[in-house]
Amino acid sequence: MQMSTRTATWRIIIGIALFLPLLGLTSAAFADGTITAGGVNLKIWGKAKLDMQYDTGQQAVDFMSYLKDDDTESFTFNPRDTRFGFKASSTEGRWTYSGVFEIDFYGTNAGNSLIPRMRLGYAEAKKDNGLSFRGGQDWIPVAQQNPGTLDFGVQSWSGNLWWRVPQFTVRYKPKNVELLASVMKHRVSTAQEQMETMPWFLARIGFSDLMGKGSLLAIGGGVRSASDVTLPTAGGGTDTSDYNSSLVAFELKVPMGEKFVLVGEAYTGKGIGREYVHYGFDYNPSHMDGGEAVQSQGGFVNLKFAASPKVTLNGGFGLDDPKDEDMYYEYDVVGPPAATVTGYSGPYLKNQSIYVNMKYAVTKNFGWGLEYIDFKTTMAMDDLTGQRYTGSWWYSF
Repeated sequence: MQMSTRTATWRIIIGIALFLPLLGLTSAAFADGTITAGGVNLKIWGKAKLDMQYDTGQQAVDFMSYLKDDDTESFTFNPRDTRFGFKASSTEGRWTYSGVFEIDFYGTNAGNSLIPRMRLGYAEAKKDNGLSFRGGQDWIPVAQQNPGTLDFGVQSWSGNLWWRVPQFTVRYKPKNVELLASVMKHRVSTAQEQMETMPWFLARIGFSDLMGKGSLLAIGGGVRSASDVTLPTAGGGTDTSDYNSSLVAFELKVPMGEKFVLVGEAYTGKGIGREYVHYGFDYNPSHMDGGEAVQSQGGFVNLKFAASPKVTLNGGFGLDDPKDEDMYYEYDVVGPPAATVTGYSGPYLKNQSIYVNMKYAVTKNFGWGLEYIDFKTTMAMDDLTGQRYTGSWWYSF
């Protein structure tokens, strides 16, 4: 049904009338990125970005992950790391109350029209003595460090645990020490998550400026139990088991002079899976002794060098090494012919990445960069090797 010319004209006029006051507020206050109205401070941010990537082997997903093969070449233009977010806050007495919301466009791989995805969405109450309560979707509260890659994947499956997961987190940070306790769990979206009725229980202690101004040393971890989880096995049946998951993660950040910063993370544990972008390494229902939580260990190190006010260089290494025995399976086929089948669950036996990149700040907001990543993925019968070459172009505010 076609809209009348008069109706369309009035809608345009009303839209402009509603937009102009906001535009005036934005212009008046945008020098520091904050708008204040009615006692509420509103800060907005965002980024428009294009990643141009050439791969010599097939990645498991479209950001850096692990190799599925090492002979499928591809070249893609990827704008999915475009973002928009805002923070609204107000203060009452000794408490500041705030809400944070952020989206990007990694919501689906289907088609070429990219839908928004919620990255962050939480409300927080923070007292002026360093005590805070935060509920909603936020970065995982342990293993908080990330490498300085241009690639959105920040060494996923190769030494870096990360994700943004719904949680309720309590922090207390008097001066240079931070104490943290948290419960976190994905919303139920799969049959496995339906059976995982308990959340992760997490804790962390961090020390800042202990090894110089801007330094950080932290240790954190958590546990989760899952009972009567029924999963399909490699032999075509199902297994019902109880799983006890655990994690210990160490974090390090050390400024080295005025130009270098070293960042690292190391972890060990069992059942470290989907809440940490470590899909495929939580449980092995096909283990010959019954369902097992898969033990994994790994970590990464990143060295950042501020070569000049406009040029920043990063180089790093990361490794994820799940325990082979925990992924082993064996089952009998009745036949004929009768046979015993053996193999490994999980995507790989070991995965590592090495990268170097350069970021150039044309202005405070506009920049571009180049990156080289080398992958080595160890499978049961083969070692896959491949490279990713990336050129990036962005404007952030």
